[in-house]
This record gives sequence, structure tokens and C-alpha cells, in this order.
Amino acid sequence: MRYCLILICLLQLACKQESKKNLQQTITGDWIVLYPDEDLRNEKQRKEYAAIQDSLTGLKCLKLIRFSDHGTFNQLDSIDIQGSWSTKDEEYVLVKDGGRGFDNFRTTFAIYEKGVAKLIEVVNTEKEKIKIIWHLLKIEKGDATKLFLPEQNSWRKKAVKVETDEQLKSRLIQMLEFYSIYFKLLSEKSSYFIPGRVILPVKFYQHGIGMKFFDPESKFASLFYSKEQAKIAHIYLDVSLGKVKFNPPQNNSYTEEYSYMLQKLADELKKNEPAE
Repeated sequence: MRYCLILICLLQLACKQESKKNLQQTITGDWIVLYPDEDLRNEKQRKEYAAIQDSLTGLKCLKLIRFSDHGTFNQLDSIDIQGSWSTKDEEYVLVKDGGRGFDNFRTTFAIYEKGVAKLIEVVNTEKEKIKIIWHLLKIEKGDATKLFLPEQNSWRKKAVKVETDEQLKSRLIQMLEFYSIYFKLLSEKSSYFIPGRVILPVKFYQHGIGMKFFDPESKFASLFYSKEQAKIAHIYLDVSLGKVKFNPPQNNSYTEEYSYMLQKLADELKKNEPAE
């Protein structure tokens, strides 16, 4: 029995060492940050972590990120910011100037298995050093890979001139189809979602979606050439929402339903009917 336990321990150690081989190659690719686990040692750490938990989640969770093979780092929702990343001693993964949440992301690589990498970050609070274990899912196959294609993200580039009605609709369709795929990914890999990750002026309800009021200072409005153009796009979206009849399959998760609804909105805009 003792020899069996020793063999098991050796096999586990070998697997962990194997996952660390060529760390640069392991980390290179496209990922979604799933969630953090925390290693809290005492009541002080629990209190300190409670005070920063929401901000940590808001900064990193459910973001789509890319570690490029030439050493650049990007968050998809901040394509104008290009950071850098590197590894050290086959143990450390370091990100510099990667945008909010990843300006100085220094982690220790723990393991990579079943498509998930675990990176350990030590967060300094006022009184404590708290260990956070980030779970990152690698996106290598399926529809989710489309989320990282340049053509799937062209809507993120601010318009440099006045767009025609058809161009405005095309931008909206791209946005809707992107987030439809994104919610489909969440329905398969996550137990929650963060509404703030979605730039569309859409509210999410139980079994339904609705429009937010037009905000000329919103991220959505900033994508268009002018506030007037953003307002027109908002009207197109609002009118389409009023026309669509949703009939999602029964027993779906909320995120599956949102994926279905956003695609239905995109299909409605594709009909090329003028807004009323």
C-alpha cells in the first residue's frame, strides 16, 4: 500500500512538472478569465479580501485576453491598449501595461490541465498579503474561437467618418453576434455573468432583455463618429427589439437565452428594414 501511495505521488509530481515544460508555449493563446479562488489564512485576511473582492472580480473576471506568441498582451475590450508579457524560470507569468486589471500582473504558474491554467497572484492590501488563484480557460476550438478574430472585433474601432445607415446596422449586427457567441461561451463554462462586460445598451432580465436609455457618454456611443450617429444606432436597436418575438427553448440557462435573443436581434437587423 505504501508503494502505491508513493507511485501516485510520483505520477502527480510528474504531471505537474510536465505542465510546466515550455511555459511560454503553454500560456501563448486566447483565454477567458473564469474566476478566482482565494487562499485565506486567518480572519484578518478574510476581512481584507471582502473589502477588495468586488473590485478584483470587476477588473479581471470573464474578460477575454490574448497572450500573443510575439510577446504582446491584449484585452479584447481594450484593443487600443497593447501590453507585453513574458515568462521567467518556467515558473512565473508576467504582464506589463496590459490595461485595467493587468497593468502589473505578476503571477506564479501552478498547473495547466484540462484546458485550464491556474495562476497565483499575491495581492497586497493595507495589512495583508493575500494569495489569489486565477482560473483561466484556454479557447482553442468551437465557436468561441471566433471571438478573437479581427473581423469579429472590427466594431470596436471608432468610426472615423460619418457612416451610412447600412454601415450603422452592420456595426450593430457585428456587436450583437459577438455577444451572442460570448454568452454561449458563458453558458457552457461559467455559472455567472457580469453585465458591465457588455457594451451594448441592453438590460438583462429573467428570461428577457430590454433597452437602456441612450447615454451619449457611454462606451457604446463612443464607438460612433458622433453622438448623433450613436443615437441613430440606438434607435435601430430599439426598433428591432420591438419587432422581435422571442421563443427560446425551454429549460435554458439565462446566458443561453441571452445568446439566443441577441442573435435574433442581429437577424432582425439583417432584414434591412428601415427604422420607423
